[in-house]
Amino acid sequence: MKKFLNNNSHIIIKGLEIQACHGVNPEEKVNPQKWVVDIDMLVDITKASEKDDLNETINYAKVSKLVVAFFKDKCFNLIETLADRLCKEILANYEKIKEVEVEVKKPDAPMNQTFEYVSVKSKRERVLCYIALGSNIGDKSAHLDNAINALENTNDIWFLRESKRITTKPYGGVADADFINSCAEIETTLTPRELLKVLNTIEAKEGRVRDVHWGNRTLDLDIIYYGDYIVQESDLIIPHIDMHNRIFVLDPLCKLCPKKVHPLYGLTTEQLLNKLLNI
Repeated sequence: MKKFLNNNSHIIIKGLEIQACHGVNPEEKVNPQKWVVDIDMLVDITKASEKDDLNETINYAKVSKLVVAFFKDKCFNLIETLADRLCKEILANYEKIKEVEVEVKKPDAPMNQTFEYVSVKSKRERVLCYIALGSNIGDKSAHLDNAINALENTNDIWFLRESKRITTKPYGGVADADFINSCAEIETTLTPRELLKVLNTIEAKEGRVRDVHWGNRTLDLDIIYYGDYIVQESDLIIPHIDMHNRIFVLDPLCKLCPKKVHPLYGLTTEQLLNKLLNI
């Protein structure tokens, strides 16, 4: 059976000219230069097409004003920073935009050679992610509460919901106290590694000490799913490498996304849980 695809379309603003101050050199910070920006936004236009209603799509005039204001209100040294932050700014202000790519062009870059422009392209997207939470030291519920609160108040993360919390026995034969576990559903424009850094920071603020593998801990935050992406690096594996063996992950996760298919195993969360329970 073929999966139905939404009517995703690209709304493009090309050649937007702006006068603004960005650059490493002192004079670039005070003398406005010409910038040219291309913006490519991925949007589901299904409702807009059906209703012929501007409220169901992206008002590109308003996006243009946002971009101009962003260029004029900020001052960055690097074009790389400018392009990447602009992507995040657009996504933060327009939830209908699933993905955005911008190209920032600098026609008057300080070079002696003949050239048309120097440019940087950057792309960001909204990704639906699932995070496993656990604690077995101190005020366990408070640690989870603080983690959820931190996610809700982190830039470029939109907390959507948390599963019901459950009490589980320790896993791995090292920890000696029961855990409280749950899963959280978030949207983010952060990359997997940026998200991992945020989670590690939240853990550290709750007193997490990484001295014993699978040992007791105040707070444990793991990326279970990052969209349908597969990441296999030495210190970051997504989907979580051991999730299919963990009832304390699959049980709360199943309350949030029972039909989500594991991109490697081809089974839904519900099927993974039933398999582990021998149902």
